[in-house]
Amino acid sequence: MSQENVEVVRQLYEAVNAQRWGTNRALYDPDYEADLRDGGVGVIRGVEAAETTLREYWETFENFHVELREVIHADDQQVVTAVRDGGRLKGSDAEVWNRFFHVWAFRNGKVLRLSVHTDRDRALEAAGLSE
Repeated sequence: MSQENVEVVRQLYEAVNAQRWGTNRALYDPDYEADLRDGGVGVIRGVEAAETTLREYWETFENFHVELREVIHADDQQVVTAVRDGGRLKGSDAEVWNRFFHVWAFRNGKVLRLSVHTDRDRALEAAGLSE
């Protein structure tokens, strides 16, 4: 297991929770892409474009929060996580929490790709794994 990659993932979740968007760009590979097809968005290339798209989701909440629930699998090139995210919707008393599975792929210690999945098996398949 690459503990360094797991720590990078933890830092990125912490940055989102602190709304420090754009502060960790050095952690991403120049060829970074985010695969958000499970959410109906598509594949987005570039850190700034991906962050802009994700921020639209994050900003639907009064105080968006992502919780790392589990590191499912980690090797030298990938970290697969189970997360819970959400919070109180803006302008509402309603809270919404979602469960996602993230597959983080690394190249030379930097995040090359993030794919977001609603299903654990699809996430493991995307990582080339099966349970």
